[in-house]
Amino acid sequence: MGKIANIVITEATLMALQAISRYRYLSVGQVSTILGQKSKTASEMLLRLERQHLLGSFGNTGIRGYGKTPKMYYLTKGGHRLMSQECEDLGIEVEPYKQVSVNSRWSPMMFHRLATLDALAALERDCQSLTDYRLTATLVEYRREKIGRDWRKETTDYVAHPPAPEHKIVPDAGFVLEHARSGKRALFLIELDRGTERLTTTRPEVAKQTFTYKMRQYDRYLDSGNVTARYAHLGTFTSFRLLTITEGTDRIENMRQALSTLDANNHQYYRFSTLAKVSQNFLHSDWVSRDVADKNLYQLIKGN
Repeated sequence: MGKIANIVITEATLMALQAISRYRYLSVGQVSTILGQKSKTASEMLLRLERQHLLGSFGNTGIRGYGKTPKMYYLTKGGHRLMSQECEDLGIEVEPYKQVSVNSRWSPMMFHRLATLDALAALERDCQSLTDYRLTATLVEYRREKIGRDWRKETTDYVAHPPAPEHKIVPDAGFVLEHARSGKRALFLIELDRGTERLTTTRPEVAKQTFTYKMRQYDRYLDSGNVTARYAHLGTFTSFRLLTITEGTDRIENMRQALSTLDANNHQYYRFSTLAKVSQNFLHSDWVSRDVADKNLYQLIKGN
């Protein structure tokens, strides 16, 4: 596409820089998924950009009990400046540079975020082939946004007022799809379950740590209407779904059984799938509802 400071910028290179900028950091596998490249091709490109000081990295180290962490790439100031220059020529608006904090270079929470980013990378890939819809926004729990004069994490909200810790709700991620012809928008929030969270309990002192309690909070969130107000800056939504992505079908059935006591009127707003299916095709037609008695399979969008 261009050549600045002896660095050749291809369409794939610019796409990679933009993706890393959106999510603050990405692994080789996530970049290769978004670009539709082989992992080796993406790895060579990212390593070259790092050697040119356009990218920095962290991870790629061993942690006892977790194995070796993947290498995560993020934009340097030089990389952001180069990306901004290329985007400006194309009339694409770019957010200001945000420095990635790597003081705490890794934590167990990062493995949860990696799985979430794997799902979002698959979503980005699949949306590129859509003709009737476009992906207008993605949200992640660790990213901050400025609304008016206030800075806040993109998915943090409260199910009731006043804002208090017991009312706090933080979806792992989210996204907005817009129908190309009608302009109608749908909001999807994501909970990524790695199978470690207790589904239910008879012990009151740990009840708030269960998956069932979290879903009950989402029911309160829906009933309050706060979800509509929270994301009003992204448009007016005619549809909403809370997507739970987990490790396997057995886990899904156990979840649905545990949630069978919740308000049946809200079952329609929930969909469940596995990370394996989502990684293959995020917009597949085999999502299941929260209703354990419902044997139907669902698609997230109608048509392509």
